[in-house]
Amino acid sequence: MSNPTQQNILGACLAPSVYEKGGGYGQKGVDFQRYWAISRIIELATADEPDFLILFESLQDIVEFDHAQAPTNAKIYQLKMKDTGEWTWKALTALPIQSRKKRNSDELKTPKAFVESPVGKIVCSLVELDPLTAEGHFVSNVGSNAGLENGSTAGTLRVCRFSELSQELRDQIVPELQKLRKTVSLDDIHIDKTDLSLEDPDTHVTGKIHNYLQIAAPRHAGQARSFSDSLFAVLSKRGRRTDPPKDFGELVRTRGFSKSEFKEALDALKSRPDEQALITTWLAYLQDDGMPLTQLTKLQIRLARLVEERLKTGKPDSSPYESAAKDWIASNPPDDNILEFVLNGARALAAHFPTASQDHLQAEIVLEGIHQCLSQI
Repeated sequence: MSNPTQQNILGACLAPSVYEKGGGYGQKGVDFQRYWAISRIIELATADEPDFLILFESLQDIVEFDHAQAPTNAKIYQLKMKDTGEWTWKALTALPIQSRKKRNSDELKTPKAFVESPVGKIVCSLVELDPLTAEGHFVSNVGSNAGLENGSTAGTLRVCRFSELSQELRDQIVPELQKLRKTVSLDDIHIDKTDLSLEDPDTHVTGKIHNYLQIAAPRHAGQARSFSDSLFAVLSKRGRRTDPPKDFGELVRTRGFSKSEFKEALDALKSRPDEQALITTWLAYLQDDGMPLTQLTKLQIRLARLVEERLKTGKPDSSPYESAAKDWIASNPPDDNILEFVLNGARALAAHFPTASQDHLQAEIVLEGIHQCLSQI
């Protein structure tokens, strides 16, 4: 049975004024949100937070709670990309609200209300989470040119509280906040400028995960990209359009990701042998067996490319080369002479793929040979 706090969160997520249905973004924007979420999860894990729960497309794009079952604090994030220029005060808040004439007409155009603006939607979500302690963040790859009390702009700060804005802007927004069912403090509203790469968020997040794994699971740091890909797949599924949840448990199950799930994913990673470490070992064996340095170097480069391609596609049997290598190895398993095994396998594959390079065929044999060894563990 859910407790009052869980009921409050469920009710807030289903409130008509703030309920997020998902799916209203271009693919690039969706990817940006998911990679940002992974980045945030790594930050929480690095800080060794006692617990956390991340909800997707609930209230706003992302909501972060300090506990999976009995939260007392929440952070609401709305994420938006921008290709050029900074965010203006008007774009963020719709303030000042002024009627204006329609083009080629004397008729007045109804202006957007504050509560319909990005910041307005965030503060409405904060109100719904009462009595939890909550704060809202507008997150983007660029800052805002909104003026600060000290004479600079919000875009000069990584995180800007609305209480730091100029008196003129504060005087515009405070009356709007006072109209709400519960007044929201300017200290609880933020503009965040993320350093997440807009063009290559995958590599950015993979690097962040690699740094984390070097401390949390150093023997598996080489699997940072595969770990990133698996997290991305899980979070993408949780963020897809779904029907309104019936209870708090369904809300968490269909749209949430907790610290315990992250720990399970990390433990699963630790239980898997490090493929890159095994590749390094096999290359050392090939060198000891007498493979020429030039040939060894080409093979090493080709292996790195194949591993990256497989991680990106997520398909273990995505090419005819892999299938042919697997079939040959089934009848010719690896033995103590790794060099002879690789050369024989490459010659066998060359009969099927006469135009393929030698290093490509050798790399396929090495990878499938390693996979067969792992399957026997």
